[in-house]
Amino acid sequence: MGLECLQPISNPPASSMPDLSTVTTGTGPNSPGSRSLSRWNLIAAGVFLLALPLMGAPAWLVAIVAVAAIVLMARRYNDQREDLIDQIHQTQGESKREVALWRADLKSLESQSRLGASALLQLIDGVVVLSTDLSILLINPSAINLLGMKAKESLPGRRFDEMVRNPPMVKLIRAAINERHAQESVIEFQFGKIVRPLRVRADVINDEDSFKVQLSLRDETEARQIEGMRREFVANVSHELKTPLAAIKGYAETVELAAADDPDMAIHFMNQIVTQCHRLERLISDMMQLARAQSGKALMKLSSVPMRDIVAESVRTYEPVAIASGLTLTWHEIDGPAKVLADPEAALTICNNLIGNAIRYTPRGGRIDVSLQPGHGHWTLIVQDTGVGIPEQDQTKIFERFYRASRNAEMTNSSTGLGLAIVKNLTASLDGHVSVQSAPGKGSTFRVELPAVEFKARPLPIVETATSPVQVNV
Repeated sequence: MGLECLQPISNPPASSMPDLSTVTTGTGPNSPGSRSLSRWNLIAAGVFLLALPLMGAPAWLVAIVAVAAIVLMARRYNDQREDLIDQIHQTQGESKREVALWRADLKSLESQSRLGASALLQLIDGVVVLSTDLSILLINPSAINLLGMKAKESLPGRRFDEMVRNPPMVKLIRAAINERHAQESVIEFQFGKIVRPLRVRADVINDEDSFKVQLSLRDETEARQIEGMRREFVANVSHELKTPLAAIKGYAETVELAAADDPDMAIHFMNQIVTQCHRLERLISDMMQLARAQSGKALMKLSSVPMRDIVAESVRTYEPVAIASGLTLTWHEIDGPAKVLADPEAALTICNNLIGNAIRYTPRGGRIDVSLQPGHGHWTLIVQDTGVGIPEQDQTKIFERFYRASRNAEMTNSSTGLGLAIVKNLTASLDGHVSVQSAPGKGSTFRVELPAVEFKARPLPIVETATSPVQVNV
């Protein structure tokens, strides 16, 4: 719906424009001054011609003088006529220039009016202009949507307080009118079962001959969600930091008391302190990585990255962890670098987090397979495990910060809850896509697609090792 009360400015019809071809002045041949001049010339010529016979002049002389007088009068009249025509042409030229300037100004005004109307139509915020009796003078589509009005209704001229049944909003508008001062507040606006918070601002508009109120409306739903996420994040960080700090404090106090009596117990608690310090270190590191990931491409150094080398390095890093956990780790190497457009550090972080996550949630004796597959314009990193799996209701939430799926409480103790959130944000910053397929008790498969620089590859055969439960081919 457009701005119903904005009417386009158009040029006036030709019939309303003055006809400059008929413009006359007060000095034309038929003007009073011109007629008076001709009259006196005729009288003077007549008196002279009548006086000649009385003076005894011959007839031929009278005739010559009469003809001469007529010729002189004709020339004089013709000169005056030409002067008047020149004046008329000059006046017409000046008038045409003025009309041209007027039309140019009118065209500029029309263009500005259309631009303003277009801007109002495209505004995300709602705008309503009201008279002092709350009649709607102007309303844009965003306001119609935010206030739940019907777009097909003719709204200008209707009473705002009759169209919008929201006493706090009407009270705010009346306060602006009575106090002649801007008013602002966040007002809950209900649509059926949905409650939408609107930031409403009523500004006073003082025209030369009238007084109006401009109502600005902004949906605060997203801002509230962001604020809620911020508060939750701060609460989660505080909790995650408090837990290891409390443990460190308790172990340190125990060591202080038991160091002299039981050295072995003191060493045990010292080891626990070191473990909790490592946990703090991982949390801080993950938080820094998440902040970097959420900054988008601003901190990214994009280049042609060989994903085969990145994945191989990540697998080598987690090989000892997999062995210690009694897991079989298999890297399905490819014949080719599998180059992607990415930040090398970001790509390595994605691999590390996915493989580390698979190891963390796969019970002893399980298997983890890591591979790369070419696609149409992209490479896909696949990390598949035979772990505990993810319930369906958790699969859309596991990429949120500090969210831990209800998989196995014993396996989540070493997790900061930030790994998959980092994967999601880094992948998005690299113009990629991450997805998961899982079911409880059937393991999980994570896929990360990254834009390819070149994507031709041939899988190599897997080399099995008999001396280790881990199968790594690099």
